[in-house]
Amino acid sequence: MATQHCQMIQAGDLQAIVGDASRDSVGGPQYCGLWSLTSKHRVFNAFGNTYAGLLPGEIRGKSPVLEVVDERTVALVRKTNALHASDCRTTYQLNGRHYVDHALTLRDHADLRVTQTTTPFREVSWCCYMNSPEDRRVRFLSKGKWHAYIPPKHGIGSNVAPSYVPDAELEVFPTRTERNGYMEPFHYDRIAQRFDEPFYYGRVGDMVMILIFDTPRWLRFFLSPSGGGGSMLPGLSCPAWDFEWLIPAKDYRVGQEYTFRMRLVYKPFVSDADVLEEYRRAVGDLGFEKVS
Repeated sequence: MATQHCQMIQAGDLQAIVGDASRDSVGGPQYCGLWSLTSKHRVFNAFGNTYAGLLPGEIRGKSPVLEVVDERTVALVRKTNALHASDCRTTYQLNGRHYVDHALTLRDHADLRVTQTTTPFREVSWCCYMNSPEDRRVRFLSKGKWHAYIPPKHGIGSNVAPSYVPDAELEVFPTRTERNGYMEPFHYDRIAQRFDEPFYYGRVGDMVMILIFDTPRWLRFFLSPSGGGGSMLPGLSCPAWDFEWLIPAKDYRVGQEYTFRMRLVYKPFVSDADVLEEYRRAVGDLGFEKVS
């Protein structure tokens, strides 16, 4: 039986293609997740056509197996092996008119923390490589006001932490090194600005893409103005609107199961107030943890 590498799912206004890491894309076979996301209101793929959105680092380039769960749900699964000692299952489900509900569950069979620091942590990251938005910035609440931000350069000012976690409790990142003209890891350069609530949004034409997250104390945003490669818009590059959860040492156990959940909303933009309403609805509907 031939291996299935992708599956289209549809619900409400949305049509999505979920695919594994089999495509020989611009960076080779590594881009799994949402290969495509379109809406009846915008038939242009929101994500880079040879990249992906909601791309988990846990399965990136690690040969996940695609599993069709039902007509609205697709999973990508990777079992522990000699190269990566962690079981991982991630699901993509379309709900309502404009929701992609996404979850990743993992269980490590070895200690996979970042340890080159005084505050070791387990990093679980995602990439969203956007397709030529005119405005590359994301928007989030900071000190009660809307703040629009994209780093000035790849690797400079990329990481944004929550205001509801005291500075003394934030992880310390390892020392970065220069490679190919950039400081790596690129997302370990944190800005002073903080986000107040566990969500951000960006504009894609007349649409809005809102990313809403559970487990808010471990959440961090990380961004790049050019991570998505070249843009079809003259003189611009495509941004990466990325995010991660960092499990602190005190909460990390080998063999323990962790689940990370989020909702992506993709709909015509109405207003900032409507974005806030979608955030509150997701928290209520999905039982996401509230910021305390």
